[in-house]
Amino acid sequence: MVVASTVQKHHLRGRDDDLAAATALLDRAADAEGGALILTGPPGIGRTALLRAVAAHARAAATTVLTVTGYQAELPFPFAALHRLLSAYPASDIRPAADPLTAHERTAGPAARRRSTRSDQPVRHDHPIRYGHRLRSDRLAAGLAVLATLRDLAATGPVAVLVDDAHALDRPSLDALAVAARRAGGERIALLFTLRDTPAGTAAADTLAGLPHRRLAPLDPRESRYLLADAVPELAGDVAGVLAARAGGNPRALTELASALTGEQRRGETPPPTTPLRTGDLSREYRAALRALPPATRRALILAATSATTTAAFPAAPGPASAPAADTPDGGGTPGTGTAGDACPTALLLAAGVHPDELAPAEHAELIHTDDTRVHFVAPLFAAVVYAEATLAERHAAHRRLATLTPALPAALHRAAVATGPDDTLAEALAAAGTPPGAAAGPAAAPGHAATALQRAAQLTTSPIRAAEWTLHAARLAWRAGEPYRARLLLRTVFATAVPASLHAERDLLLGEIELRTGAHADARQTLLTAATRLPPARALRALVLAGEALAAAGRHHQYTEIADRVAALHHQPPDQPPPPSRPTGPEPPAPHERPATGVGRAAGSPGHGPVEALLFEYVAGMAAGYAGEPARAGAPLARVIALAAACDEPAALVRAAWAGIVTGRDEDAHRLAGRAARLARGAADRATEPMAAEAAATAALALGDLDLAATTAAEGRRLAVATGQDAVADTCCGLLAVIAGMLGDADGCRRWVRRCRARAGADIDSQARAMCVWAAALIDVAEGRHADAAGRLWAVMRTEVGRGHLGVQVPAIPTLVEASVRCGEPGAARPVLAAYDLWAASTANPTWLALSARCHGLLAASDDEADSHFREALRLHLAGDSAFPGARTELLYGEELRRHRRPAAAREHLRSALATFEQYGAAPWARRAAAELRAAGDHVDPPGPAGAEPGPELTAQQARIAHLVAGGATNREIAAALFVSPRTVEHHLRNIFVRLGVRSRTELARALT
Repeated sequence: MVVASTVQKHHLRGRDDDLAAATALLDRAADAEGGALILTGPPGIGRTALLRAVAAHARAAATTVLTVTGYQAELPFPFAALHRLLSAYPASDIRPAADPLTAHERTAGPAARRRSTRSDQPVRHDHPIRYGHRLRSDRLAAGLAVLATLRDLAATGPVAVLVDDAHALDRPSLDALAVAARRAGGERIALLFTLRDTPAGTAAADTLAGLPHRRLAPLDPRESRYLLADAVPELAGDVAGVLAARAGGNPRALTELASALTGEQRRGETPPPTTPLRTGDLSREYRAALRALPPATRRALILAATSATTTAAFPAAPGPASAPAADTPDGGGTPGTGTAGDACPTALLLAAGVHPDELAPAEHAELIHTDDTRVHFVAPLFAAVVYAEATLAERHAAHRRLATLTPALPAALHRAAVATGPDDTLAEALAAAGTPPGAAAGPAAAPGHAATALQRAAQLTTSPIRAAEWTLHAARLAWRAGEPYRARLLLRTVFATAVPASLHAERDLLLGEIELRTGAHADARQTLLTAATRLPPARALRALVLAGEALAAAGRHHQYTEIADRVAALHHQPPDQPPPPSRPTGPEPPAPHERPATGVGRAAGSPGHGPVEALLFEYVAGMAAGYAGEPARAGAPLARVIALAAACDEPAALVRAAWAGIVTGRDEDAHRLAGRAARLARGAADRATEPMAAEAAATAALALGDLDLAATTAAEGRRLAVATGQDAVADTCCGLLAVIAGMLGDADGCRRWVRRCRARAGADIDSQARAMCVWAAALIDVAEGRHADAAGRLWAVMRTEVGRGHLGVQVPAIPTLVEASVRCGEPGAARPVLAAYDLWAASTANPTWLALSARCHGLLAASDDEADSHFREALRLHLAGDSAFPGARTELLYGEELRRHRRPAAAREHLRSALATFEQYGAAPWARRAAAELRAAGDHVDPPGPAGAEPGPELTAQQARIAHLVAGGATNREIAAALFVSPRTVEHHLRNIFVRLGVRSRTELARALT
């Protein structure tokens, strides 16, 4: 077991934005622009840890720090908290001339002065708290006295007052601090409060009303895993992933679970704990709360916890905010909330004989929250602790009662929970409930719950082969449910000696796919290549396609031809032909024979292969040609991929078809196919494919020139990828967002997304995400005039080992490299790479690609007439391709060239157009550059407003699109489907639209737009 000493201290995780908001307040206070900030959140969310980090920042900046924590035991004592806050500063540290009470008397008038001196005690020049008996009835006076004391302390430097657990402060102290906080503006004083956002914090929140609030959100699964790695460095990654999902992003729950780990659990050899250590603070707090409840309430909670923890035995990863409640077979668990197993249906409890009044004490104690449909356990892991603290007899009684009231799958799980040994009949019932025979559409229940049923069935059966089959299927469903760590833990058990080799091969196929999406590209490639040698052709084809994607993701596209050769060998084999006998495989597959081109041809006509297999054959053929530097030869097979996609309903195949569209410049087709893949994946609860579809859709939107849509979709893709443990996809989405920010010249935004990208300079030097971050940084360099720096960065991406790198970055970054090279006086170096870009652009006939090519030739032109011809052609093509922002960049460059060649009148026309577009997109650096060029060309232009100025009432492109859809009567779900975002994202945009336009309803919005 992990003792307290082995759980190491960890630094703050997942709180960069929160810490930045708090330290920004301290920085403003140092400039005499102080104020206050309220940090709220549930118990264990990390309020105290954040406050400690703020205190460290303040002390490092030579700020005086005053801290106080609220204690329930001192609530009855007026000014107890203020006494503790100020007791460290004796009277000698405060100048008598600034006595707080005297300061108040000087500003409060004669009557107040007379009232304040009615005492037999002499006036003392020290802390305001020592006047408590006189200030108790005058809360304003107490607050002003505190403010005067803080002003006195601030005379020698800024002061930070950090109040933890403000909801537990005595009321007079909190009132006084609230008065001071509202008057701290313009002072060198910063006050930060933390309080619970549960009902216990309501009164304190009312007292602090009017002050800025910031709610601390749960850590995302990725940051939760990093926190666990900090706490227990030797913890297996899959165990960390499972624990992160169980804790629901609550740091305290995470560290308590880490403390409960045994050595075998740390290594993933036995299942990880479901409850914190009984001797831990969290468990003790929960047990004390349970003991304080009436027996009837406790019995009701045991029923609720039994339902929640049984039907969601393993937590599901967060899904889309629109995930339907029907995903849960008996309502247990809450898909999309970040923690499953934290709720059960109210109707189920009522059917079990629970009276609503029996739940009231738990509600009043803030242990549960009830609504019309569900009983939610508020605190993390509380349901698991309630279940664990019940006696064996109580748990069995609850399972038996619930088994009579629930549908087939949960009823079978409840019966299995009281099984005392192997039971083949019950195992078959569980397997049938999770995946009925002949169910072509997949499991009868949500994938996560079906995986639980199959896992339990594998534990109950006496057949090793059936156990392996069900465990493998459970792992496959867990992956589909967005739980890769649970899936990999399950795959570790498919090793029995009696298990057929085919199951081991299927295990490797699934494991390789998971490794690919989670970022272990080298491991994925070897695992998949090994699996392909032991699978029948149809399954081997999928393994080889994934292995090729692993090669490309690692920047090794020069080896893709080897994959294409092996795929070609499968092309004419029957899809169900048995695999060849197993043979030893080394670390590298045998080198294929040399050939001038891949042998994969018209797979659509191959007998025995379905449309998905035909699509995959063509996909490999086209990508192999592209990676070989022959984009013209890639066009035909990739065009057939797009055509074959019309007959496919498999989301993963449609995602590959979308990439075929992106590679060939068919951006609208690519976006349409990615959106269709996302809708099908969402409808099938295939959370593993949703992030990949979002990544493809975002890339297509960027290629279309819709930067707002691309950014929204990439952010959604990152959220989905992080929630489902797909680190590689999450990093690529971060890279996309960094590139979009770089295009707009948003240096802060670009740096923020680069920091969030976890691609490491050593292990991930060839990752696509890292290459995108380098391109993004180069875009910022160009926007800020550092052309030599930009060229240096991009040459590092271009000048890799022959055949290495990422064409998805190398090719689209060439126009940036050409511009940077020309501007730093090295145009000759850019000509060879431009020739490669011209090949791709010509092979696609995409107007935007061709326009960028013409722009580059204009920059490299030897004469004014030649440059003029290229730039005019570029503008014509931009117009044909409807690429507004790239077109504005071309107009800016053209206008600069015209002005430098003494044609100011012609330059002004293009510069005005560029400036208008940059302002529309909010691209401030480019707008400033266009305005400066206009002024140099003799035009009068008002200088742009300062960075960070409040936006006007104009809507962004995405907001305008949503607003018009709302005005047309579309629902949030319909808008989300149309724009490939979640309904939650639509709601966020809609709130901003209402604020910007000053409307309060959809009706008013429609009226405003018409």
